[in-house]
Amino acid sequence: MKRILFSAMAVVLCLGLMGAAFAYFSDVETSSGNTFTAGTIDLSITGQTSITLTNMAPGDSDSASITVENVGTLPGSLYATSWYVETDMTGAPTPDMTEDEVAKMLLITAFTLGGDDILAIIPDTDGDTRITVWDMVNDTSGASVTGYPDPVQGGHFWYSYDADMTVGESHTYALTVQFDPLAGNEYQGDGITWTLEFLLTQQ
Repeated sequence: MKRILFSAMAVVLCLGLMGAAFAYFSDVETSSGNTFTAGTIDLSITGQTSITLTNMAPGDSDSASITVENVGTLPGSLYATSWYVETDMTGAPTPDMTEDEVAKMLLITAFTLGGDDILAIIPDTDGDTRITVWDMVNDTSGASVTGYPDPVQGGHFWYSYDADMTVGESHTYALTVQFDPLAGNEYQGDGITWTLEFLLTQQ
């Protein structure tokens, strides 16, 4: 918790005059109602906040637009991170593909910010010449944010896709994810839940 300390110092000047009496005009003005209020950092997410692909077949895709807005009273720096967990269909046939194997079959075919294409900023982490959910989650080129550690275990980092947000400013991210058209029968019944988390910090 930050604390703001205020100190007041009164200086009194005393004049001693000998052998004479003087009268002075005077006036007093008062400054009242002085208020000191801490600003706020507040981030709001609106619009579609999830991408849902159920009973998906190879080649199926879905899109989502996520809008984040600085609804506080202070400017901030915006970061994002993401992770996934395995959520297989009940009674999924064997063999069971891992969450990493599933994530590598989910292609990110579009990623825009305010209508501008930013897909190119996601590195091809595993070097397979395509961008997948696995690449985005496992990219280690991000940064640690002081006071905000990795939200889940596994070495994920915070990324600044657009660094600054003024008060009232909003940014819209749009993502399209496609289940690899070449996915084989071994992926039947397998799935993941992918979570994106946003962080707004004081500048």
